[in-house]
Amino acid sequence: MTPDHASADSYVLDDRTPFPAAAAVARIVARRCRDLGHESEVWREILAQREPDDRHYLEAIRQTGHSVFYYQMQQLYNWAIARTGANGPEDFCREVGRSYTEADTVIGESIYPFLQAGLSGSGGVRATAVELMVGHILRQGGNKYEVTQEFKPDHVLLQIRYARPAVIGAYLQQYGLEPERCFRNSFFTMLGGAENFAGKMVAEYDPKALKYGVEGTAGFVRFPIRSTARFAFETLTQTLVGYIRGVHQRQQSAEAGLLESSLVIGSRVMREVWERVRRASRTDEIVLLRGESGTGKSFIARKIHELSPRRDKPLIEVALTSDVGSDNFVQSNLFGHERGAFTGATETKQGLFSLADGGTIFLDEIGDASAELQAKLLRVIETSTFKRLGGVRDIHVDIRIVAATNRDLEQMVQGGAFRQDLYYRINVIPVQLPPLRERAEDVPALAQFLLARLPGAAGKRLRPELSDQLRHYAWPGNVRELEHALKHALAMCDDGEIEPADFPQAVRAALSNIGGGGAAAPPLPPLPGTSKAPLINVDALRRAIRAAPSPGQLSSGRGFDVPAHVEHAKRVWLETLIDELSGDLALIGLFWDRSSEKTLRNLVREYGLADRLSAARDRART
Repeated sequence: MTPDHASADSYVLDDRTPFPAAAAVARIVARRCRDLGHESEVWREILAQREPDDRHYLEAIRQTGHSVFYYQMQQLYNWAIARTGANGPEDFCREVGRSYTEADTVIGESIYPFLQAGLSGSGGVRATAVELMVGHILRQGGNKYEVTQEFKPDHVLLQIRYARPAVIGAYLQQYGLEPERCFRNSFFTMLGGAENFAGKMVAEYDPKALKYGVEGTAGFVRFPIRSTARFAFETLTQTLVGYIRGVHQRQQSAEAGLLESSLVIGSRVMREVWERVRRASRTDEIVLLRGESGTGKSFIARKIHELSPRRDKPLIEVALTSDVGSDNFVQSNLFGHERGAFTGATETKQGLFSLADGGTIFLDEIGDASAELQAKLLRVIETSTFKRLGGVRDIHVDIRIVAATNRDLEQMVQGGAFRQDLYYRINVIPVQLPPLRERAEDVPALAQFLLARLPGAAGKRLRPELSDQLRHYAWPGNVRELEHALKHALAMCDDGEIEPADFPQAVRAALSNIGGGGAAAPPLPPLPGTSKAPLINVDALRRAIRAAPSPGQLSSGRGFDVPAHVEHAKRVWLETLIDELSGDLALIGLFWDRSSEKTLRNLVREYGLADRLSAARDRART
């Protein structure tokens, strides 16, 4: 047994395994055992052998698709091998690995690396294949395994072992399982999945030349992938057939989806938005989606693509926020880079604009693009050409652009933070998505619509009067908050009927005020900034802050909505908070919808309030 590399005290075992692996086991048992015939019968037999508590838990996991515990996965392997009469784990578990990596979810996680390798043709194929293999192993095994890789001229060596054999061994033994047998089960499952990736990506891959071995809780695999390996285009096409078929089915049902969507956009304002979206979809013009976070900008962008003449081509989504990495990283993803363009750029990389050629690219959070990136986006829009990072050759693309932002671009243009010429280029067909509080009449039907599509919602329903009561909560997080609140309620619900007590605390408090369940909490002072009036009553804002509950009460769930209709209101609100709270960013965060001090510092800099913040702090010290 390989010695541990650290003490048990410094290691916390992540004992989860993705549910699709368990589903693959059931599929194979159903296929091999004629007396069972269907996966549902396989699950009935599995559950019948469990204790009541374990049975209830596994049934809930099966309905929701959440992770299973590692020991449960090993019990499932052992049962399935015995049930099918397999001669040891090798054959059965390799088939599980191959079946698991055929699933849309795994292929979906790997679509972009597959396409990048295909476009590069050679050179990066071997590295990409190994990246996908190792990524799959670590996603399936979490921190239970260590994987090392070594590239030889005629093969790639992967070595896999338990990360902490003593800790994992003790964990398995308390459930009556043998660690070495469990490792063999998992090793051959991971081997089957890795073989699947290699066979689909590498043209010269010969499975007969594969070599492997297992000893104790460690194993190795020698994949016959040469340094000159070429990409297998034909097998890639076969791999993507199922994924593309699903995309086409969604595209073909897009028009029919209009009828379904009309059930959840019954308000006049949303009908007007949808009609504008429907008409914009027919054209090739740039659409600028505007609205608060959580209002459904990504959903609308997908609908624009599905209803457009480009529906048979790719839709590529990319967030331009600087929070995801350096500007070089964002630009490399968008435009690609040449080998040696920057440190770590060891191979030429195709960008997302190349992948979107002929289709649509959705530029989310365009208001967060850096000045350099804004200039490059303007050039792409004006000329349909771009250069890779470090490149000199113009690359031409035919794309349709959909952009989105929750920021006030007009204010940013006035302040010099956003290019005026780019603003006019993207503001061709603006679509303003209203916050949920402005279309409260949609909430009951929308709640039913979202609930019906959540995993594990079968047999569950909202208490009749509750559906209507949800209209009276402000939903500052909009549709996203409503969906997450329903997930919370579904998880907390003990029977078939969801009640107010099953919702998160903020929603429960609002519902208790409506339904009379106990003494209603006194309403918070109204903030003028939440209205559409262009003028902000600063005196009223100051009174609201001074009349607010203590910070302790605020942190327990009651707070203020930021007046977010216009950037001007947000600036005035921040100015007032700085003055009233002596520039204390931690305290200001309790009154703001984004409490991160880093975010607040960025806003102070963006609004040019650094001097005001310093002056407020100086006054507090004196």
